[in-house]
Amino acid sequence: MNDYCGFPMRFAHTGVTQFAPENTLEAFQKAAELGCEGIELDIQMSGDGEIIVTHNGNMGYMTFEEHREALRDLTAEEICRFDIPYRNALKLKYPPYPWTEHAGGRRMIVPPDYHEDRVTHLITFPAFDAWLSTVDYDLTVEVEFKIPGMCPRMDEILASSKNVSRYILFSGDWTVLEEMQAHYREKGKPEGLRLGANIRYINEKTMDFVRRSDLWEVGLNNEAFTKRDVEMFADMGIRVFSNLGDYPEWWRQICDMGVTGFKTNYPDAYTEWWRAARRK
Repeated sequence: MNDYCGFPMRFAHTGVTQFAPENTLEAFQKAAELGCEGIELDIQMSGDGEIIVTHNGNMGYMTFEEHREALRDLTAEEICRFDIPYRNALKLKYPPYPWTEHAGGRRMIVPPDYHEDRVTHLITFPAFDAWLSTVDYDLTVEVEFKIPGMCPRMDEILASSKNVSRYILFSGDWTVLEEMQAHYREKGKPEGLRLGANIRYINEKTMDFVRRSDLWEVGLNNEAFTKRDVEMFADMGIRVFSNLGDYPEWWRQICDMGVTGFKTNYPDAYTEWWRAARRK
């Protein structure tokens, strides 16, 4: 049943990770299958200068230390050949109430007799862009830059992409954020491209950055902002996204505060909660 109102926008954090390992094509495909309004993904760079969709700069994170090579020492082709196991990589799917993203963390707790032999592989950002072109609804993608130096290659990819207006480029790293703003001030943004910043908290440093930057959205940690803050940013022409906060009380608050979107590890659980809340 696809009756969700579309607000706030549900951004599947690194895809739907109850279904497939994070930042993999299968996890993104599941998000599209569920009708999520958005996906959040992470990018790094290979040794031969290609953008890779993954969170960490070494293979140990995704292969559970079976391989420990740094991405900067590998070509994109080599990186995409490593097997990424499903076993232990899936986030728990929580029973009803309360849901929280903290219990269990990134890995699933499995019994000794649990069998899961499936593997997948990392993909390049051009491969992701090609897949996004096949999605037949307006799926928005937050692209988190994990390291500096990727803007020139991203420009090359976007120059031939049909999806520029679907992307929000952002980071939570201050060096990367300053570099990104300087790059697009000098070079100009492709038409339709949006920029964001995961500032997490509202303070003098973060607000100084916001005031002198070109931003479509800012990310703020759950419970670190109020409705008045959302209204303040709206007056500046900036939308607020919530960073996680996967529990019903926070879900209620973001609906009441009018945030534009939120990153969630459990889009299906949120949607179930939203339907139940609407029936009351």
